[in-house]
Amino acid sequence: MKPSADTKSRILEKSIELFNRFGFVSIRLQHIADEVGISVGNLAYHFKNKDAIFEAIYEEIEENQKILLADLKIVPLFINIDKHIRDTYAIQQKFSFFYSDTFEILRNFPLIKKKYREYTRWYIQQIENMISFNVARGTFTVESHEKLHLQLAEQYWMTMEFWLYQRRIRTFEEINIEDYVLALWALLLPHFTHIGNLEYKQMHYNENFNWL
Repeated sequence: MKPSADTKSRILEKSIELFNRFGFVSIRLQHIADEVGISVGNLAYHFKNKDAIFEAIYEEIEENQKILLADLKIVPLFINIDKHIRDTYAIQQKFSFFYSDTFEILRNFPLIKKKYREYTRWYIQQIENMISFNVARGTFTVESHEKLHLQLAEQYWMTMEFWLYQRRIRTFEEINIEDYVLALWALLLPHFTHIGNLEYKQMHYNENFNWL
């Protein structure tokens, strides 16, 4: 890696760490420069301001999420859905400042807010496709009312996107991945067919005995 690219990566890495620890609003360029071990002038050579740093971080968040969805889109079996949930949790932990204060951050970045809205529509469509795939293979029930699966996809996205935020608002001290996973599966469970229930139970049976 070139020295310039390495410095840029360290700036982003330290910025994420500081934003996660102290909040996006509280951090100034000087804090980031001190953490990286460079001058503010050197930092400004790579990113002219804090907004530019956040824009680069947001691009990374969106790109990571798209990669996970691309993997899920190939074959969204239950085991793949479960992996997607767990991998999404890992991303949210890495960029917790964004998922803890999404609304306030986006309010200050109109262009990213527009991108986020477009991305959200696409994301929900991918979840709806995941549901349709599982209806076709007999693990999900056929929707009993018009747009029921669209509503399910939207609820699933909202839970996935804002679970971390609501847990912290409610002052839960422990953020647990298993609680996150269960919160999302709880939305899907009522829509399982008999075959779906069997596959879900088998998936957890295999997880419990994967140490053998």
